[in-house]
Amino acid sequence: MENASKALIMAAEILIGVMIISIGVYLFKTMGEYSAATTAEIEETQIATFNQQFLRYYGTAGPDKEGDIEPIRCTIHEIVGLANLANKLNTQNGIADVGQASDNTSYIQIDLKIGTKTYKNLEAMDQSELVQLVKDNSIVYTTGPSGTTAETKYFKCVEEPGINSNTKLVNYMKFVEF
Repeated sequence: MENASKALIMAAEILIGVMIISIGVYLFKTMGEYSAATTAEIEETQIATFNQQFLRYYGTAGPDKEGDIEPIRCTIHEIVGLANLANKLNTQNGIADVGQASDNTSYIQIDLKIGTKTYKNLEAMDQSELVQLVKDNSIVYTTGPSGTTAETKYFKCVEEPGINSNTKLVNYMKFVEF
């Protein structure tokens, strides 16, 4: 009788031990899933924040007065600002050489077409060249019956921005005159 009661106590201890281990494994798995989901959400937020710096110049601004869909306008100052940002990010990522944006590179490339002239790799241009580009393309002068008027020159993003398939980060944008 005494051996039977000791056997029951030992079986109960083993059962309680197994239950405690099962609860531990369950909690570990649950916390791991929560941690993974939180990490993925943080990464998605970081990617969206990064891409928003570039994508705010892509898309449509809504209908104009005539009801036509109008693309988002940007100035040469904003494009040069993007080129400087791309240059800074390329430098931070250790990409010093002028590259070509592609599906598998982190190099960020900004191109601009004004009239028949295409400026490739604005992000790699010298600051004096960028300043001259801003001077030459900030204002449009038009002559009419009331004299000469100066208006801001606008540009638009014409191609869908390039996005690296691995990192999901923007790595290419092209602008043309509006």
